[in-house]
Amino acid sequence: MNDIDLRKLLVLFLDCQTTGASPRRGQVIEIAWARSDFLHTADLASAHVNSYLLRLPPETEIPNRVQVITGIGPAEVERGHEPRDVWQRLRVEAEEIATVNRYEKCPTVIHFAKFETPFLFDLHEKHADGKVFPFKILCTHVIAKRIFPQLPRRSIRAMAGYFGYSLGQIRRSRDHVLATAIVWQQMVSVLREQFRIMTFVELQQWLDQPVVMVRPERIYPMVTELKRAISDKPGVYRMYRSNADILYIGKATSLRQRVNSYFRKSSRHGEHILEMLSQAKQIDVTETETVLEAAILESDEIKRLSPPYNIALRGNERDVWFCSADLSEFSTRPNRKCRIGPFISQEPMQRLAGIMRMITMHSETADEELLDAIGIPENYAPDMPCIRQGWDMFLSCHEELLHSKSVNQALRVLGQELWLQRQAEKDLQIEESDEFVLESIKVPVWSPESICRLLESNVVHGIHAIRRARWLVLLSESTLGYEEVVGKNRGRFVIAFDRGQVLFRRRIKSDDVPVPMGQARAFEDRQRSFDLMTFDRMRVVTMEMRKIAASNGWIRLRLSPDNILDSEALLKVFKWV
Repeated sequence: MNDIDLRKLLVLFLDCQTTGASPRRGQVIEIAWARSDFLHTADLASAHVNSYLLRLPPETEIPNRVQVITGIGPAEVERGHEPRDVWQRLRVEAEEIATVNRYEKCPTVIHFAKFETPFLFDLHEKHADGKVFPFKILCTHVIAKRIFPQLPRRSIRAMAGYFGYSLGQIRRSRDHVLATAIVWQQMVSVLREQFRIMTFVELQQWLDQPVVMVRPERIYPMVTELKRAISDKPGVYRMYRSNADILYIGKATSLRQRVNSYFRKSSRHGEHILEMLSQAKQIDVTETETVLEAAILESDEIKRLSPPYNIALRGNERDVWFCSADLSEFSTRPNRKCRIGPFISQEPMQRLAGIMRMITMHSETADEELLDAIGIPENYAPDMPCIRQGWDMFLSCHEELLHSKSVNQALRVLGQELWLQRQAEKDLQIEESDEFVLESIKVPVWSPESICRLLESNVVHGIHAIRRARWLVLLSESTLGYEEVVGKNRGRFVIAFDRGQVLFRRRIKSDDVPVPMGQARAFEDRQRSFDLMTFDRMRVVTMEMRKIAASNGWIRLRLSPDNILDSEALLKVFKWV
């Protein structure tokens, strides 16, 4: 075989997105490729990448999870190309590259070739027309395992970030092709400098050699001195890639202990954290005087910078909502009609509204109303007879209450009763996102009993969202006194909130908490101050207050001249919100 310096080798970079893990369970919905050599890889741009959506066979669906992570839906695929046409274009490109290199097959670089290769063989078998398989596949993930054995993770996102290249959150083949090209270019340099591997044949021979798999001690890209220089104070830390892109923001009671906890041998992290740590090379911190201040700053900073590895508190496409009294109309701003809120999701109110309509309609209840009330995605919903039996069971269990008051009053009382009941059962979980999670319904098969239980949960979540909204609006114009122990020092502090923002903070020596400046503002005026940042800030403050009160620490919240809540009173409030 003609041998070529890896820096002169022309290669094809390739990536696929599919509906399943193998050709037996899925189809290719997107494929992209680009050609380049070592010297010109850095000049590759999106315009140089050939990217195609592929039409699916009839009756083939794109799973919801695939639509979420790729952003590719049925409508886009329906307008896509015929797989045979795309395969022929790819084959022609591969043959041209092989000719330039004077090879029989095209050197093809794929990051995780174990995934893509079966799909390429499947396309070849269907559309080859007697041609030989055109690719000689090189896997950068396999190479990474050999040259970076200590790195915590070697996914395409981890390796691209390690070399200072940022991948978007949505998984698209065009982006992955560009990332694979960057990873390949960097690896060629490492292979040359550290392993004395210069040519394509030498690389193949090296990859053909058996490897003794020994689990090495993890080595992280972040320089040890950076971690050691961090103080023991409370505050917020920010982790960055080498190209200064933000990765993650966190808060800590002790910055030094929290940051260094990521890198201890005994630490157990989830996959997304290990992927993040594989890229993090820089860190900076902002010290705060108290943990509560750190929590507020963390929430605000996550909104401002939107780090990809922060799951909670990011802005993304979230918004705050206000709804009408009958829960049928929504607005992102409070107005004369939409005066209930704020909420960060419409779903709890929509499900509660569905239940209200069903109670009002009695025997005329339509299938659509039942589905709205239970809030189950249509693909997962049981058959209608099961749902109707569950609805009848719900009515039967709460018949006396539902017919003794107006619908609004009855559901409010029922929500409160069920809330207390489920707290007693230790079976109450309110998701931070207020989203319906199918896995939380721990039943093997839908039944009338589980439908009844779900309807009750929807009442609980909806009424809770209304209570919490009122609490957050009240909290947005308040002054909070609290005591914290930071290191060996104990101190008392006061934070004043005005329109949901921190107006001032200072140390205090007495128990006196000043009257909030905005205490006379009308409730509707306070609501107008709420955006997503304000909502999350007030929610974070509530969580930190709950911790202080639960630990029997000194805490005092002043909502008006005469309305002061101490620890005991706040614990009663937190029981409901």
